[in-house]
Amino acid sequence: MNLDQQWANAANTVVALVTTYGLRVIGAIVILAIGWMISRAIYSGIRRLCEKTARIDRTVTLFLANGARYLILIFTFSAVLSTFGVATTSFVAVLGALGLAVGLALQGTLSNLAAGIMLVLFRPFHIGDRIEAGGIVGTAREINLFYSEVDTDDNVRVIFPNGKLWGEIVKVPSRNDTERVELRFTRPLADDIEAAIERVNVLVKHDHRVTQVAQIGIDSVSEENYVLIARLWVPRHHALQIKFDLNRAVKEEFQRHPPTGEEARAAD
Repeated sequence: MNLDQQWANAANTVVALVTTYGLRVIGAIVILAIGWMISRAIYSGIRRLCEKTARIDRTVTLFLANGARYLILIFTFSAVLSTFGVATTSFVAVLGALGLAVGLALQGTLSNLAAGIMLVLFRPFHIGDRIEAGGIVGTAREINLFYSEVDTDDNVRVIFPNGKLWGEIVKVPSRNDTERVELRFTRPLADDIEAAIERVNVLVKHDHRVTQVAQIGIDSVSEENYVLIARLWVPRHHALQIKFDLNRAVKEEFQRHPPTGEEARAAD
């Protein structure tokens, strides 16, 4: 066989491969593109449909939308394999065997998936709730299949594995409408205790945002000062501003009524 014949055979082989597999590759690319667009369309459609009614929580909406998208992508991948002549039944059998091995190796990941399902089913907290977990305090933004996203007060996105939110203690302060605010004031021993308590009591009761005054009293006493403490119940969304406002009001009140000289001498 001369050189020209060898080149002709090689060219025929290349043409046969391109004819046989080239169209399959193009078909696979088309299927992947169509499957990707369909998965995105179904994801967006489920979100829009669920968001039309207030009865469906956003946590459930995202979970259903993500689940449908991944299901479409799995079917798309199976269709791509079929274009190359891979029997999907054999693929499923092999996938089942591999799934067992991978499942043993990825126990933590699968536990996060199970935790994500439990978070969606039982909903111990919702998207938008303020939560505290693992020393992180923030607002829940998304609950996905394997992880959840929380925005802290300084606007940092924190990623939590779902197992951490289901298997450990999570505080949900925003679930209740009121919050207890604690105010502390350091006063000199020369100050009249009863008068100081009365001034604080009048100021906090004058603020219409305070729903209840729990306690006002002396928390501790040292050689030179005593600490006056006031515990108040206030609406949660006003708690921080109420604390700022009352701290300022009490400080200004004490500045207007400093300890008298007689009180100072009595303390000495």
